Amino acid sequence: MRKTLVTFLFLITARLAFADGGTIQFQGDSGPFHITVFTSPAILNTGPVDITVLVQDHSSLNPLLDADVHFDFVARSGGGPQQNAWSPPACVGAPTPKLIAIPARLNHGENKLLHGAVVQIPHSGTWDLQVNVQKGAEHATISTSFNVNPPASPPLAYWHLFIIPPVGIAGFILHQTARRWKRGNKRH
Repeated sequence: MRKTLVTFLFLITARLAFADGGTIQFQGDSGPFHITVFTSPAILNTGPVDITVLVQDHSSLNPLLDADVHFDFVARSGGGPQQNAWSPPACVGAPTPKLIAIPARLNHGENKLLHGAVVQIPHSGTWDLQVNVQKGAEHATISTSFNVNPPASPPLAYWHLFIIPPVGIAGFILHQTARRWKRGNKRH
């Protein structure tokens, strides 16, 4: 029983953990750099998205830890309908920050080779990402695009918080039932 509970808790919390890197969305060469862009989650929805970049020397593929990396996100005009990200009522009044020149920090996660930032994507649609890399006098830019899906409904987005009370109640009921069952078996 205890092993099952530990396994269940591990599986629940594993989804909540931000992984280093994520899914490769772009990989290519630009100037003297080899650049790989990762996103987490793999399928992008409006809301927070972890963007990480691995910058390597083009010829030796050694990671460049002293490069300066910035992101620019621009929504494509036109296209289909756009749905804004859902925010809790306390956060609705906050204006959406500009998604230009977002600095990507080195050591963003556990992997110390990646530059990264968590970006709040405000609405669904097609977004263009431009990654600007500079090391000394050398500069390079790569561009790619992402399809961002509409946000999940609040119950689906926060199910892991809503499940805690019913699991606690079910655990209490199971515990009480097991105690009564043991007491009943001792009397017979």
